[in-house]
Amino acid sequence: MRVLVTGARGFVGRHLVAELDAAGHEAIGLSRCEDCPNPDANERVADICRREEMDAVIREVRPEGCIHLAGIAFVPVGWTQPRLVFDVNVGGALNLIEAIREHAPDCRTVVVSSALVYGAADPDRPRDERSPLDPQSIYAVSKVAADLNALLSARHHGLPVMTARPCNHIGPGQASDFMAPSFARQLAAIVAGRAAPLMRVGNLESVREFMDVRDVAYAYRLLIERGRAGEAYNVSAGCAVSVGAILEKLCAIAGVRPRVETDPARYRPTDRQPVLISEKLRRDTGWSPRFSLDQTLADIYRSVSAT
Repeated sequence: MRVLVTGARGFVGRHLVAELDAAGHEAIGLSRCEDCPNPDANERVADICRREEMDAVIREVRPEGCIHLAGIAFVPVGWTQPRLVFDVNVGGALNLIEAIREHAPDCRTVVVSSALVYGAADPDRPRDERSPLDPQSIYAVSKVAADLNALLSARHHGLPVMTARPCNHIGPGQASDFMAPSFARQLAAIVAGRAAPLMRVGNLESVREFMDVRDVAYAYRLLIERGRAGEAYNVSAGCAVSVGAILEKLCAIAGVRPRVETDPARYRPTDRQPVLISEKLRRDTGWSPRFSLDQTLADIYRSVSAT
């Protein structure tokens, strides 16, 4: 299958392209020019916020599948630049779907949403795809809008479109402003003697689901192959841990026990995200996670230690 991957040069995109190629698909990456200054033969450059550019890409590539990753993924940006977040996350997804509807209406499409569409109220209650949507940030509202528009397009226009709602995912190659690679990079600097044995951290009490980005990429690949049009799919391994537990595991991997100091700039109020139920994904595609949390963290530490 010829599969267009938007945001292909991003954290998830690089893993997804590798997953698709390994499974025998032809992955065509789509990125912004600033992320892809020297595109290769299997890459295209376009701005998803420009409808005419999306039309041109879809007309040329004629994808049989499309996995839409491109967008603003850093939640705090929603509070500082809400218009930008809506233009990219909502308008960009709409431009893509409309271009596909006009030029490649048989293209199987996965629009990647977020677990944050469910909110964090009543965190002890697991969420399945029928649970109410309760976004609690500008970013999450943008994801709800893109998600529901994609599902509406499937119903109203008969397009083979579905959405994926992943929990937090981590792994090798993630930007260092995210929690796990930030911890790993600080520990690697301590081990190498480049920094004093002091960790600067945010709130260690918050509880999240964490799963390997490579398992998420695997889920997206199976959805493009076997998912049902018009359906939303949770992507989750069903295991939640505290941020403090992540730090403990990384300290054990690094073999050091530094002092820990709270950094007000990194601190957010304590919260717990509800666990997602991914039974529909498992049933429809046969997916199951392949990486343990310990393996993921070991791979993160190894990757930052090598840089």
